[in-house]
Amino acid sequence: MLPPLLRIAFRNVLRNRRRSLITFSAVFLALGIMVSIRGFLNGLQATIRESVVLGQTGALQVHRTGFLKSVGSTLELTVPTDEAFMGKIMAVQGVKAASARIMFGGMPNANDVSTAALFTAIDPVREPQVCPRRSEMISKGKSLRDAGPASAVLSPELASSLGVKLGDKATLLTGDRDGVMNALDFEFVGHYGQAGLPLPDKKIGFVPLAFAQELLRMEGRATEIAVALEHFDDAERVKPILQAALGPEYEVSTWHDVASFIDDAIAVQNFILNLIAGLFLFVALLGIANTMLMSVLERTREIGTMMSVGVRRRQILMLFLLEAAVLGLAGGIIGSIAGGGFVLYYGHKGMVLPVPGALAPLHVFPLISAQYILFILALAAGGAALAALWPSVRASRMRPVEALSSV
Repeated sequence: MLPPLLRIAFRNVLRNRRRSLITFSAVFLALGIMVSIRGFLNGLQATIRESVVLGQTGALQVHRTGFLKSVGSTLELTVPTDEAFMGKIMAVQGVKAASARIMFGGMPNANDVSTAALFTAIDPVREPQVCPRRSEMISKGKSLRDAGPASAVLSPELASSLGVKLGDKATLLTGDRDGVMNALDFEFVGHYGQAGLPLPDKKIGFVPLAFAQELLRMEGRATEIAVALEHFDDAERVKPILQAALGPEYEVSTWHDVASFIDDAIAVQNFILNLIAGLFLFVALLGIANTMLMSVLERTREIGTMMSVGVRRRQILMLFLLEAAVLGLAGGIIGSIAGGGFVLYYGHKGMVLPVPGALAPLHVFPLISAQYILFILALAAGGAALAALWPSVRASRMRPVEALSSV
């Protein structure tokens, strides 16, 4: 059974239905929008993280100690790629796959044209196990896995600079880790991405790992090893375990370390969302404060009557605070249900967002946590009570004689 004050609060809220409905609607819209936007942004952020981890970085990366801080040539800071070393990585619980890579700069040449480009050498067999979404960026032609050992996938900008078409031959010239120049021919087999691909350096290419090891005279070596986990959210947990297994000669980095711009972008998004959500809630709480102030002015005689029959001032104060909390909580619950329904529906169905300059649209699956729902419900009820504090204090400080004599 409800306490007497709470029963009276419910009755008073229902008594003036029009004003209560307006206030309820404001809270309902505010929290419904907050839940919907938070759910959408959660899904968008999860999609971005997955795109980076499963398409570029892997959950973890292994380098020679000092590699990430090096400002000169990194070809001297190599890691082994033999089965013994790879076996150490694969033996760590939670590791699903590992693939060696080499990052290097080169001068591809074709049709008497040379240009500087950045190349990544990948293992055509193991790389798809670590970054399965990388193959989605092949917009035309074949992937390295389906091509020969002397092949390359180039960005459209690099292919255009060289004037090559699919199937054409070109030469890649670069210096090995000792600074000695070397060159090998390759076949252009596939386009990576499309024109307008939003990359800092659009002249990029991918070649098989064995091809680069021969070109750079780095047989059995690589500059990094990308690691896939059963659950990439376990990166921080697995990192120290893998680090202990490999020793201080190597350093293990999470995708947060090598792609910190993603965390920075997510932090900015969260700040902007919280600011917008705060504005929505502030407007709704202003409505509650206005409603409670009008209620106090209209119920002056009622307040005086209650005081004259022995109702204490703190009970008057608590009554008006409860009325505001009921309005905030009721609007919050229904708003959360509406917003949660939106999140659940599109979380199952998915939302397709076309991105200008990207090869494929983003598939976003909104999601929301129960903790966030409970937090904003508590915020709505508590904020409503706080917004009604001044009108409630005003009501509790009235003198019975003056309240009864008011018209």
